[in-house]
Amino acid sequence: MQKTVQTDLIISHCHQCRLIKILSNARLIVAHVIAGFECTLIDTAKILEMSATESPNTLQNLCLNYIASEIAQPGSSDDEVSTDSVILRKSFGHPFMPSIVADLLISRMSACRTLCNQTIELFRSSNACLRHVVIRQSPVTAAGLRILRSHKLVSLVVEPNDAKCLTVTDVICCLSEWTMANLRLLSVAGVNFRQASGGPLVNISLCALRGLHSLDVSRTDFNENMLKIVVDDLPMLENLDISSTLVRDVTSLSPCRTRLRQLLMYNVRLNSSSSVDVLRSLSALRVLDVSQDPPSNSYSSFQASLITAEDVLQEGSEFHDLVSLDISGIQKVNVSLVR
Repeated sequence: MQKTVQTDLIISHCHQCRLIKILSNARLIVAHVIAGFECTLIDTAKILEMSATESPNTLQNLCLNYIASEIAQPGSSDDEVSTDSVILRKSFGHPFMPSIVADLLISRMSACRTLCNQTIELFRSSNACLRHVVIRQSPVTAAGLRILRSHKLVSLVVEPNDAKCLTVTDVICCLSEWTMANLRLLSVAGVNFRQASGGPLVNISLCALRGLHSLDVSRTDFNENMLKIVVDDLPMLENLDISSTLVRDVTSLSPCRTRLRQLLMYNVRLNSSSSVDVLRSLSALRVLDVSQDPPSNSYSSFQASLITAEDVLQEGSEFHDLVSLDISGIQKVNVSLVR
């Protein structure tokens, strides 16, 4: 191996080692990011084009970024893509890709906008093992997410670039029985419960995730009725994000007052005075966000929450373990209450 690949590396320490210069035209041997994988040859120069950061990137990140940006769609012909793309596509999953790499790669492909219904097929269970999946701003639909049914997931983040292409029920239906019983974190921010064509709100599918510890339903049509169902049916729920939802009453949080550790309620307009007592009784809270966008016109002023920060923070609240409080956007807050 050393006889076939000779590369002289000169590391420039200027600007805190911001650039690595490769002086030869040799090709760098990259093995699916970790040692032991089948080697594929990728141009060093192409990888280094993505490394001009303030600090030198790790070899693992350079390889992941390159693969994620260059991977070709399975349906593409060899004439339409570069040689490296063809090599990456044909060698994907040979040998098997463990979750420590597959989880990172699917996230990078999502960030590089190369993840779609076609490329997600590369992650079938015969090629890779997925445990912690993050899919953001990608055109993956329910048809593409079905590949997740063959995996045992512990956490899942699905935030599509088009809210109309998915519902929360679509996401839940793409999970295996093992995942349904063992999933600990689910984020479906921006994914509505209601079909784009209308119809009733559905959240029965969430109730099957009884092992869930963290749930993010921010920027959805989640409401207080659904909140009550979630609180009653998810006995291990500790972290909840209901920011920018339709929730107007949080009295249903009362049963989890000794176990809820994080509650994010950005731009939630509460209109029930009984919600104050419940919020102040959440004794296990460590993180609380009641921030709001400041009203800018008469309509937003009318829509503003009837519950103020002072109502929540006044003497008698049980926030003994609180370490983070966000009240940004709320005007005329008494500083003594925050202290």
